[in-house]
This record gives sequence, structure tokens and C-alpha cells, in this order.
Amino acid sequence: TLLDAYGADAVRWFMLAGGSPWAARRASEDAISDVVRQFLLTLWNVYAFFVTYANADGFDPDAGERVPVADRPPLDRWLLSRLHRLCADARRRMDAFDATGAARELAGFVDDLSNWYVRRARRRFWSSERSSDPRSATRSSADKAAAHQTLHEALVTVAALLAPFTPFLTEEIWRNLAAGRRGRPDSVHLADYPSADPSLVDGGLESAMTAARTIVTLGRTVRSDTKVKVRQPLRRAVVHFAGDREALRPLLPLVVDELNVKTVEFAESAQQLAGWRARPNFRALGPRLGPRVKSLAAELAGDDGSVAARLAAGETASVVVDGEPVELDPADVELSQDVREGWGVAAEGGMTVALDLELDDALRREGLARELVRVVQDARKGAGLDVSDRIELWVDGPEEVRAALADHGDVVAQETLATSILTGGIDASGVHTADASIEGGRVVVALRRTEARAASG
Repeated sequence: TLLDAYGADAVRWFMLAGGSPWAARRASEDAISDVVRQFLLTLWNVYAFFVTYANADGFDPDAGERVPVADRPPLDRWLLSRLHRLCADARRRMDAFDATGAARELAGFVDDLSNWYVRRARRRFWSSERSSDPRSATRSSADKAAAHQTLHEALVTVAALLAPFTPFLTEEIWRNLAAGRRGRPDSVHLADYPSADPSLVDGGLESAMTAARTIVTLGRTVRSDTKVKVRQPLRRAVVHFAGDREALRPLLPLVVDELNVKTVEFAESAQQLAGWRARPNFRALGPRLGPRVKSLAAELAGDDGSVAARLAAGETASVVVDGEPVELDPADVELSQDVREGWGVAAEGGMTVALDLELDDALRREGLARELVRVVQDARKGAGLDVSDRIELWVDGPEEVRAALADHGDVVAQETLATSILTGGIDASGVHTADASIEGGRVVVALRRTEARAASG
């Protein structure tokens, strides 16, 4: 049966989140499997991520001082705002017996938690702090504590919100993270349903984060369309944004990291990034204008982009043809976009994003170093290493990879927890090897665990 194969939580979530519980629905293994993959495993993976790094770092939610919310980075404050808005929405819907609406709100939050918060905060959970500056170490420790505390609060609260829907998964999370701590009951099913703290809800920050995520989505579209890998750093992104730029500025470091660009700049108008050109739709305009359609084509060819831009925005435009105005709507023309050479552009609504795609040798070497990090991380997984295990690393590859290591060896070492990187012969004793192709060249990496483990920072 479906209960035997996938468990009660998966079937309950399918019935409650997929539509009104009293409505007839066709259940299938594929549908229940999608529930497990898209929701339950997503939440479990976030929980497993937290537990792995909390254990590696010795994090205790009851020990030490809590970092004030006002002192946490914008990403943490955004998540807490989303969390407490969720508490208010879920309670309101549950009070109205709208379990399906509450479930969909919860599903949206878990998706944000996994695919944005953990994705962007991942590095903060493990710091191999190398700086001898105690002020830098203090900042790193406080930032890491804020990340742990924020994700812990999110998981505990979500477990309580989800308890009526998925009682077994949430009980497992609660017993490990919350039971008996700070006066909480031993079972999530004995806990009060969470209430929102309105002081933590920041609508302006949530709107700005939505804009930042739209920029990232458009930038990824540019990379996909132009076949430029995400690991390849680019010089800059230029954004036209009609909203509140000042609210967006504190979030630009997230955009820089996610799009892998050096800087993000603002443009005053979308036309600075890409202009529109319009040609007559002869099939639509021919019967209406007759021979004058050729004169219209000449007028549109001389357009400075303003008429085409209005049409591209879905508006109407007027063009004087042979001394008489002709009203055009978007269906009357064929639109194309002129993009500056060496750039890629994507737009959606009132947002336009352009990426500078030109690469110099320095950017190429940095891209190779990032590809090498990927290869080494895959080798670490293949060797079954713990996330905190330090390694000795050997790399054998073409001259371009050696040049990348010469420029960015410290970054490769920090990202892979390598205590040393050698490019000569490999000491084969206790070594795990792997090979891969990087930019068409064969690279062999070898690694061996050292006795030392990374300091918790």
C-alpha cells in the first residue's frame, strides 16, 4: 500500500496540501513520490544540513548569548520576517479550517528555506578562520552564531507548524532540536501552536529580497541562454530597477555571490542595457495601410528606440506616416532586442539585468580554480570524508590549471580544507584519487585525510 511504501506523513501531506480533504482525488505512487521528493525530503535535507554542521561546530542553542535580531545580517532578518508572517498566516488559516491553504503557505516557506536561505548562508555555518586579527575572528564567530540560531529557530517553529500535517517527521525534528530545551515539552504534539511576533515582520525587507531574487533569476537566464557556466566569474552585472534602490543595496552582496560577478551596478534606464527595434507586421498592417506600410517601415527604421520601447511594454504608440498619425499596438509590429556586443540581457516586468560576458585571463583562471574546487569536493564525498576533515591534496593537470592554482591556491585550500596542495608526484599511501575534465583538459586529484580537523572558528 501507499502507507507501507511511503509512510503516513507523505499520504497525509498529499491529501491535505493537494486540495480540500473532502474532495475526490486520484492517488498514485507517482503523486506520493513527488510529495516525498519535493517537500518532505527538502525539509529533511535542511534539517540534516543543520545537524551536520551544528555537531561539527559544537553548537548548543542553550549555550552562550543570543545574537540580537537587529544585529543579524539581512538574510537572517528576512528569514525571520518570513517565518513570523508564516506563523500569522498559518494560524489564521487553521482557525478558519483551511488546512490546504496553511499547507501551501508552509510549502512555500520550506522552499525558500532550502533554495534561498540555506543556499546563500551555507558558508557561514563552517568557518575555517585564517585571520590572525581577533576582531575578524570575533565577527566570524558572531555571524556563524547568528546563522545557527536563525536556522534552529526556523526548524523548530516549522516543526510545530507542521505537526498537525506530518506528525512523525516533525516529532523526530522536535525531539532532537527542541524537546526539554528552554521549557519546551518533550513532544511537539504537546507544544502550543506558534504565534507570530509582529515586530519581526519587515515587509520592506521582504519586498527588497523578492527583487534581489528576481535579479538572480534573470542573471541565471542570461548565463543559461549564453551558455556561460555559473562557476565562471564575470566582471559585472548591470540592473535597471524601477523600485527602491536604497532598500535593495544591502542585499547586493547576495546577488554578487549568487550570480558570481564582481560588482552589481544600476542603470538609469533599460535602454542603456538593450534597445528595442520594431518592424511592421506586414500581414496585419498591409490591408490597413496599403502602400503606406513601406513608409511606416522607414519611420520605424529611424526610431530612436522610444516607440519600440513603448510597444515592448505593451502600450500603444503613434507614428506620423506621410503626414498623418498612425496608431500602433504591439500586435502591429515585430519586436527584436539590440544587445551590446559582449553582453547578455534578460528582462521581466519592470526589471532588466545585463551581464558583461567578456573574459580576461584573470577571470578565466579564477573560473578554473572554482571548477577545481568542485572536482575536489566530489572527491571528498567519494572518499567518505567528514565535512570537518582536513586533507592533503595533489593536483595534476594542464598548464592552465597550474596557473589557476598559482593565483587562487589559497581559495582552493580554504574551500576544500586542504592543509597543503602539491602539483608534483603523489604519495600513494592511503590516497583517494579521482579524475575529471575541466575545460576540455584532464585533471587528476588525489587526497588523503590528515589527523588534524578544522578549527571551529
